[in-house]
Amino acid sequence: MKYISLLLLALVSTTASSDEELERAVITSCAYQAGTAREIQNIRQVEGDDWPQFEQKIKKIYKDTQGRIDLLAIGKIVYLEPLKRLPDAVYEHTFNSCVKHIQGKDKSA
Repeated sequence: MKYISLLLLALVSTTASSDEELERAVITSCAYQAGTAREIQNIRQVEGDDWPQFEQKIKKIYKDTQGRIDLLAIGKIVYLEPLKRLPDAVYEHTFNSCVKHIQGKDKSA
């Protein structure tokens, strides 16, 4: 009986630990995406590029890798935002949208 209790306790703590690790991974991933979005908005406001110009610059700078694909996906979302929106507001919107999407709480999920 003691063995079963210890086994159940270990199983519950493992599940809780996995949930915490998953939550950390979600927050880390969304924070990275949101930080990238904030920087793209900063660059966009300084350089005044439209989407095609930004896309071409990225394609010239980065090789055709998953990193470039991800950067362009984030950039495309940023370019849907108003040009005058503050970079920190873009960060917040991107972060919140990402978390909701991963948790399955947005309409597109």
